[in-house]
Amino acid sequence: MERAILFFDIDGTIVSEDGNRFIPESAVKAINKARENGHITMVNTGRTYLTVERHIKELGFSGFVCGCGTNIILDNEVLLRHKNDRALCFDIRDTLQSIGVPAIYESVESLGFDSNTYIHPELREMLTYFGSKGLMIREAYEESFYFDKFFCWANDDEHFEPLVSKLSEHFQIIRRGDSEGIKRIEVVPKGYSKATGMKFMLDRLGIDHKNSYAFGDSTNDLPMLEYAAHSAAMGGCPDVLKDKVELVTDGLYDDGLAKALERFGLI
Repeated sequence: MERAILFFDIDGTIVSEDGNRFIPESAVKAINKARENGHITMVNTGRTYLTVERHIKELGFSGFVCGCGTNIILDNEVLLRHKNDRALCFDIRDTLQSIGVPAIYESVESLGFDSNTYIHPELREMLTYFGSKGLMIREAYEESFYFDKFFCWANDDEHFEPLVSKLSEHFQIIRRGDSEGIKRIEVVPKGYSKATGMKFMLDRLGIDHKNSYAFGDSTNDLPMLEYAAHSAAMGGCPDVLKDKVELVTDGLYDDGLAKALERFGLI
């Protein structure tokens, strides 16, 4: 089999999204076996590199596409790092504060939040978790404030629509699932996505597109699942993914990732 390049989402694909933060041993063995077989194995995540936990970094991946394509690392070398204009970051922060929309601001160096804005319970959970990992968490009013991307919670259309209008010039909006009274959105600089990160790596390594594979489970994985020549969604994924992929495998707890690699003949 020709050398292929494999792109893996983290949350819900490699690591369970429940409180267990479970990584199946079958997934670890499958990823390492694929690399032993000569394939390139890349994490492809919406997380910035800062928030990729050490135990994930130590699983044996060839590299990382982080922050929805804004930061790319191969064999510990930084190949790409997009940086927003700092004045734009201040402007967005002030806009979110003025309409009372809480956010977690993400960069390679730190996480940020605005304590003067309502702290959504999911935001508080994130801050508690990453704080326990020793990550640098800064207040958004600090002079050094900056973000590569961010995630926010708008509690109604009155706040959501003006926010989208404000962001649309410089950013793209990824809907991450709504529930009663809350809209969750991931905000990424225009021109960057999990798919652009894939293309960058294919071009960099001279790998034919036909030998690209993607594995994911959520709506922000759609760009990479649609771009890849071969794609698999984890069992239990949103319905919108099921018609976009070549294979819907079993769930994470049922060794779905390893089964997908085996079905594709990669291990």
